[in-house]
Amino acid sequence: MFQQRLTARLWRLVCAALICVGITPQADAATISVPLPAGSELLREQETPLDTLLLPTGPVSGDNVPTRAVEGRIHRRSWRISDDLSPLEVLAPIRTALKKRGFQEVYACTAQACGGFGFRFAIEVIPAPDMAVNLSNYEFLAAEQPETGTAVSLLVSRFGGSIYVQMLERHDPSQSLRPSGGPSNGGRDTSDGAEFGSDITDAAEQALLVDAIKKGGSLTTGAIRDLLLLQGRVPLLDLEFDTASTQMGEGPFDSLRQLAEFLDQNKSATILLVGHTDTVGGLEGNIALSRRRAISVRERLTTRYGIDGGRIQVAGAGYMAPLAPNTTETGRETNRRVEAVLVTP
Repeated sequence: MFQQRLTARLWRLVCAALICVGITPQADAATISVPLPAGSELLREQETPLDTLLLPTGPVSGDNVPTRAVEGRIHRRSWRISDDLSPLEVLAPIRTALKKRGFQEVYACTAQACGGFGFRFAIEVIPAPDMAVNLSNYEFLAAEQPETGTAVSLLVSRFGGSIYVQMLERHDPSQSLRPSGGPSNGGRDTSDGAEFGSDITDAAEQALLVDAIKKGGSLTTGAIRDLLLLQGRVPLLDLEFDTASTQMGEGPFDSLRQLAEFLDQNKSATILLVGHTDTVGGLEGNIALSRRRAISVRERLTTRYGIDGGRIQVAGAGYMAPLAPNTTETGRETNRRVEAVLVTP
């Protein structure tokens, strides 16, 4: 199933990242300069001497996103651009510059042609706040320079009032490198590398962040909105689901109230509700159960809060993306949840 392959890929990325030490290139080390609009802000820069980049070679197909693994020195950067340009207007000059340097296109697509939600969550994405992806408004390009084997993966998306650009590069690992003394060009360094490529890590961070902003059992005002805008997704952890049940408690649930307020105040916003389960039972049954949980949350939002159901998509992930260990009742209770993903802001 797609969720199982996706989770396996994410774990491989997490394990690879955990054993790498971030380094910053010397001035003479080969990195690719790209044409970006004036005022572009470098948010993140990280380099590892030997790592694997999974280079997408096609759109979502059935349960999988085809990729080709390339090993070498991996350089990761992201930028934010405060401009009214579209993602394609930002990507086009970069693509032209790469072609002039001898790069050949491996695969290129726009959001829905890529596979939307499935494609974005199957590829490596630098975590928020240093990269944000609007699931319905992004451009992707993978390219390779045959003579040197240099490969790049580019992701450009408009999220809110900004354009976010992510560039992942594979270089010959024999190039000279030095231990990092800090981030270059003002970007934030992530020397442990543990964040990159892991939606499982992102989910755990979400859970910790939500727990940190709880006060007296209730979410602080605006917490759901802030997490949606910051990370593009948020777990609704105060909902109550029994094992094998699709029915929520009567509530009221503060996360749903805040989510409804966000949708009411942002009339163009659409969301995807993703249901999750604990590990009791088989995978296929839990995927179906988790989707029905997402449907029950949509029904609560439409009947109690008057939100248009057409603005709410639903999906089920079963037990493939736990927030907590399933070895305890507390952990299983946490994993029986629904997450909201911001599709369009």
